[in-house]
Amino acid sequence: MAALGAAALTGGCSALPDDGELRAMATTADAQHKRDAEEVRLRTLLGRFDGIEGLRPGFTAVSDICTGPSDGGFKKEATVHLMSCSMSADAVYGVEDDITEVLRRIGASGIATWSQNLNGPGSASGGSLDYALMYHRQQGVFPQESGGLPMPAPYLKSEAGDLSVGWDYPPLPGDPPQSAQVADDHSCRADIIPYSRCATSPGRLPSVADLRARYGTVLRVSTGAGSHGPYLTVPRPGNKTG
Repeated sequence: MAALGAAALTGGCSALPDDGELRAMATTADAQHKRDAEEVRLRTLLGRFDGIEGLRPGFTAVSDICTGPSDGGFKKEATVHLMSCSMSADAVYGVEDDITEVLRRIGASGIATWSQNLNGPGSASGGSLDYALMYHRQQGVFPQESGGLPMPAPYLKSEAGDLSVGWDYPPLPGDPPQSAQVADDHSCRADIIPYSRCATSPGRLPSVADLRARYGTVLRVSTGAGSHGPYLTVPRPGNKTG
């Protein structure tokens, strides 16, 4: 980190570093070491889903972005870092079995502690397995005794905030099918200054539509920094490292 701190000071105490200086900070050996470790961490989290019966791996996409400093603006505070680097990753699967059975297997697998249904049975506690199963059981509509209103879209979210799961679910009557489907938006920008990187595997990338055509249902697992925060930060001179 010492090399990064020294580089951060090259622009002086008042001037912000230019794009070249920021990219140099983002590509040091220390930065690459942290980047590699973060990618291993994210891919390990996603890899836990490969063993779930009924899920067929499609592709994995990694997005890695470093953002530079800002002096703020109207009603905004200046950033405390000269640079902050974060990584996120998605794993997209075809669902070969009934989605509710796959969701139960995910819940029983111990992969993560998912959000709890804090309000009790029959409530719309987003991110919980209980609610997701209720949505499918009720076909997306609350019981008549609860008003018969449309239910919010189901999803799973880990209590740690580092994993979320979305899937194709039954649309409400009158809604277009694509409104309840996993979006084909795994692409990321690789031209963000000072540093960005996109990586997909396998090399011949199937699309979400390809997986849906083959299996009928698509499931996407997303992971990011969560409670870990950015994998790399460079503090402004005079600020402590975050």
